[in-house]
Amino acid sequence: MELNSISLWVILSVSIFLFFLGFFFRISIWLRGSDGAGNQREGKDRSRISRFFRYLGLFIKSIFSRRSGAIIKSFFADGMIHRNLFRDSVLKWFIHIFMFMGLASFFIITVFHIAAIAAAPEGAVLDSSCWFIRVFGTLENRFTAIVMDLSKLAILGGAFIAVLRFAFLKKRFKSVELKDKSAGVIISAIAVSSFFYEAAFFLSGSVPVERAAFAPAGFVLSRILSFIGVDWAIPAAVFFYIYIIALLLFTALIPYGKYSHMVFGPIVAVYNKLKALNQ
Repeated sequence: MELNSISLWVILSVSIFLFFLGFFFRISIWLRGSDGAGNQREGKDRSRISRFFRYLGLFIKSIFSRRSGAIIKSFFADGMIHRNLFRDSVLKWFIHIFMFMGLASFFIITVFHIAAIAAAPEGAVLDSSCWFIRVFGTLENRFTAIVMDLSKLAILGGAFIAVLRFAFLKKRFKSVELKDKSAGVIISAIAVSSFFYEAAFFLSGSVPVERAAFAPAGFVLSRILSFIGVDWAIPAAVFFYIYIIALLLFTALIPYGKYSHMVFGPIVAVYNKLKALNQ
């Protein structure tokens, strides 16, 4: 499977730039909304840049104070583990935790995978390559294979639970969260395209079973596709570009639209904790 390293760096750089551009311009709006009506005039009087650095300064000041333990605890309990959501609905908590953690893990391992392939000379992972390239540059590495597969299975598991929740409890939950449903469909479609990349990669490189089996879904799919007698090198590259462009584009555009709560939710939880500690 031949990949152009320059194109990978361009795709990765553009997606990161778009993400942080949207993050910078939307974070002040989210935090201003969490201030309540009493501070809305103050928020309007401040520029986005001044508000951003004000919140950043408050965070840095607090993280190096005696309150750092409470802030870190709030970040993981409220922002990552979604403690309040668990108290509200255990079933909905399972959906969010599978989707949120699955997407986060899938995104991180994909970024590492792209960077390692782009850094490898002509995309080739050799025994003489540095450890980063050897670990993250190929699906033949057991760690990369299993993390990539399990993260996508978590995404699909969360989507499946969401479907069951809607099918059996739709009378109880009359208000359907369309934005979360559409996010689940998009992320699941990206995960499926990545499974095809895994399968095509295993077939194109004749990866031994003892290594390919660490990506169980991709391995099983590769056994099914093996009955199609084609050269899988080109399809592997095509599926790779489809999945990374779709994933990075979706992630880069999160701060701009209706899925922004996926990024700003944990930050607002920490900010609310900071406000409570400062009162």
